[in-house]
Amino acid sequence: MKSSIPISVGMLATALISGCGGSGRVPDNTSNEPTVPLASKELCEGIASGATKVNWPNQNTVVKASVWHAVTPATANAPELPEHCEVTASINQRTGVDGYPYEIKMRLRMPADWNGRFFMEGGAGTNGSLSAALGSLGGGQTSNALSRRFATVSTDGGHDNAVNNNPAALGSVAFGMDPQARLDHGYNSYDQVTLAGKSAVSTFYGRGPDKSYFIGCSEGGREGMMFSQRFPAHYDGIVAGAPGYQLPKAGISGAWTTQSLAPAAVGVDPDGAPLVNKSFSDPDLYLLTQAILGSCDALDGLADGIVGNYSACQSLFDPSTALNPATGQPLRCTGAKTDDCLSPVQVDAIKRAMSGPVDTAGTALYNKWPWDAGMSGLNGTTYFQGWRSWWLGSYDSSTNNAQRVNGFSARSWLVDFATPPEPVPLNQVATRMMNFDFDVDPPKIFATSGLFTQPSMQWHGATSTDLNAFRSRGGKLILYHGMADAAFSALDTIAYYERLSTAMPSVSDFSRLFLVPGMGHCSGGPGTDRFDMLTPLVAWVENGTAPARVEASSSTPGYFGVSARSRPLCPHPQIARYTGSGDINEATNFVCGNP
Repeated sequence: MKSSIPISVGMLATALISGCGGSGRVPDNTSNEPTVPLASKELCEGIASGATKVNWPNQNTVVKASVWHAVTPATANAPELPEHCEVTASINQRTGVDGYPYEIKMRLRMPADWNGRFFMEGGAGTNGSLSAALGSLGGGQTSNALSRRFATVSTDGGHDNAVNNNPAALGSVAFGMDPQARLDHGYNSYDQVTLAGKSAVSTFYGRGPDKSYFIGCSEGGREGMMFSQRFPAHYDGIVAGAPGYQLPKAGISGAWTTQSLAPAAVGVDPDGAPLVNKSFSDPDLYLLTQAILGSCDALDGLADGIVGNYSACQSLFDPSTALNPATGQPLRCTGAKTDDCLSPVQVDAIKRAMSGPVDTAGTALYNKWPWDAGMSGLNGTTYFQGWRSWWLGSYDSSTNNAQRVNGFSARSWLVDFATPPEPVPLNQVATRMMNFDFDVDPPKIFATSGLFTQPSMQWHGATSTDLNAFRSRGGKLILYHGMADAAFSALDTIAYYERLSTAMPSVSDFSRLFLVPGMGHCSGGPGTDRFDMLTPLVAWVENGTAPARVEASSSTPGYFGVSARSRPLCPHPQIARYTGSGDINEATNFVCGNP
C-alpha cells in the first residue's frame, strides 16, 4: 500500500541511488524499460497542493492542477497511454496594453515508467490553444511521445484564441495588438515552458532529463528552427516540418496570390471582392497536375504519378507551353475554353501566382512555389482538397472563402506582423489584400513603432544560419517539407537549407532535409505522408547514426489507382530512384541517389 505522506525530493533521490545504482542510463530505443523507479501519485498531486516543491525558474508560475492518470487502454486509432502525472500551469499572468488578460499556459505529462527523455510538441497556426500534450509526432503517426514514455509538454504560445479575441482586431489574431504577446508567441513562451517543464521533471524524478527532443510542423516547425538558433541548449534533437520560418513574408505571398488569381475569378462576393475560389474548378486543377506529370513524372526514371525529381521539374515545366498528355494538345487553350484546356487567363494567373511576390524593381519578397502533382489529385471520384483549401477554397461556395490566404494568412499579417498593426474590418480583408502595395506594405514587417520595439522578422523569423552553438553541443536538426504545400513553399525551406550548407559546409553532420513529393501542408495528398522522424532522430542523437533514408507510406491510398504505396524519403539533394526490379509501390525497391 502506498504511503499517504508526500515524497520529498531528497527521499526520491535516495530511492534512485539505491534502486537504479545511479546509472542514469538512457535506453537504446524510444520506448524501452524505465530508468527510474515508479513515480508516485502522492508526489504528483503534491505539485498542486504545494506539498511537492518545484523550483520554478519563473516565480510568476501558478499551478492550476496536478492529476494522476491511470493507464489508458489503446483504441483502434490511439496507443495505450501509461500511468502518468498531468500538470497544468500558467506563467506571467498579466493585463496587456490592449486591456485583455494574458498568460503563458503549459501542460506537462510525466509517465511513471519514464524513459529519461523530455519532449516538447510544437504548435499550429498562430497557436492560442493548449493541446493535450500527448507528444504529437506528426508524419501521420498514431503513436505519440507519451506512449513511448517520454515526459511531454506543450504551450499555447502566450495567448488564448477565445479570451484574446477582439472582433475589432480581426478576432483570434488580436493578440498582435499587445507587444509582449507578440514576443511570447515568437520565442519567449517556448523558452519559459521548456525551463519550467524541465524543473518539474527534475523534482518529480529526482533528476533532469538525459536528452531532450522537439517535434513540430508548420508554426511548430518554425518553433523548432527558432530553438536551434535562439535557444541552442534546450533540445538535443529537433524535427522541424513545413516550417513557417518567415511567416511574415509568406503573408505577403498570400496577397500576391490573391491579386494574381483575381483575373481568372468568376464573379464577386457580397463585399465586392473577386471570387478567387471560382478561378479554377476541381477538373481544371486536375488538368493542370496531369500536365505537370506529363512534363515531370519520368524525370526520376520512373513514371509513377510522383514528381520525384522536383528540382528538374521547376526549371522544365511551364503551363504556357505544356501539353495535355491525354490529348497531346496544348494545355493553354488556343480557342474557347474547353474541358481539355485552361483559358489563357487561367494559365497567366497560375503562372504569376506560382512565381512568388516581387516589388516593382523585381526584388523577390518571398519565394517561388513548386509545381507538383499534389496541387490536385483524384482519389477515386474525390478530388484532393488540401492545396485548394489554402489558395482557393471550395469552388461551390458563393462567398469568397478562398482563402486561408485571404483569411488566416491575411488577418495574421495585418494584426500580428504589420507594424503598427492594421485591424481593418473583417469584411474588408479580401479587399485590403487586393489593394496590397508590394512597394509600400512589405517593409512593415521590418519596422518598429512606439511600444512595438522589435520588427516582426526579428521576433518571429527564424532565418539565422549560425547554428554553431547547437552543433557544438551535439544537436541534430531534421527538416522535412511536402512539395505540394500551399501554406509555405517547400522551395523556401530548400533555400534555407542551401544557405545553411554554405554557411556550415559540413551541414549533413548535424542537419538533414527530407522532401516529400505529393504531400500537402504537413500531411495529405497523393504523396507518402506517413513516416516516423522521432526514431531516427533519437538514433542520431544518442547513437550517432545519421538517417540515410526514412521509410514513408501513404495515409490516403487510392490516388493514381494505387491501393497502397511506400517510398524512401531521401536527404536533399538525393531523390528516390527505382532499382529496376520489384513492385514499384514498395520502398524496398528504391535507393537514394543523385537527381
